[in-house]
Amino acid sequence: MKQTFKRALVLSSVFLVCFLNFAPEASAALSKKRGTKGAFAGGAFSMGLGIALSTAEQNGINSMIDTAKTTVNSSAGKLSSGLEYLGYGTFRFANGFTAGQLRVSYFTQSSSGSGTDGSQSYDLTGFTIFPMARLIPLSNDLIDFYLQGGLGYGKLDGSIVNGSKSAKFSGSAFGMQVGLGAEFCFVPDHCFNIEGNYRYLPIERNLVSSGTGPGNLPYGSSQASSGNELEDLGGRDVATTLSGVQGLVSYTYNF
Repeated sequence: MKQTFKRALVLSSVFLVCFLNFAPEASAALSKKRGTKGAFAGGAFSMGLGIALSTAEQNGINSMIDTAKTTVNSSAGKLSSGLEYLGYGTFRFANGFTAGQLRVSYFTQSSSGSGTDGSQSYDLTGFTIFPMARLIPLSNDLIDFYLQGGLGYGKLDGSIVNGSKSAKFSGSAFGMQVGLGAEFCFVPDHCFNIEGNYRYLPIERNLVSSGTGPGNLPYGSSQASSGNELEDLGGRDVATTLSGVQGLVSYTYNF
């Protein structure tokens, strides 16, 4: 019994020493994370990088892909999702429950194949800029759960190649984004985030910058001459989009 009591006393002492040594660091780290200390003397600043899979159903381009399949037996698939690479800076206010973020992303989506007249490719690349407001209703030492939303701008550049037929075009628009996420900080300064977002950013009109012109139009288009809008066989503008659901994983560094 005495031996057991002595062992328990020793273990309790070791635990107490460790706790007293660690507690100030944990308290300081938590204060920093919640914005009571750190950058700008009243808030905490962080920066991060991430990668996301975004659904972006390109109905206008997909209709042209269908026409190419019928006309020259193209093997190119439809455009349904794309990759996004993100960078962001976040300022968390001293109250610990609100934050502002500036988020930029690079978007890429493509499909390629071959047909009876040669190579077939459809490429979209672009970017978005979104100022975001964040609400953090639940938070502890390790995990923050947050809601966020914002208004922003997006631009897409496109390229279509159907054998000897080609067109390059671009369009832009303003949109909105909302979502929710969780931030895990197992080490105070280093965190990772998981998010689910919905973005609404349709681009209704795309202006052609270069193309093979009348008589040699990409399949599914009735107009693809430089300086004009890209139009489908029915004479309607071919739209693109950055709208859809986004799943994001990112790394955040807290200063």
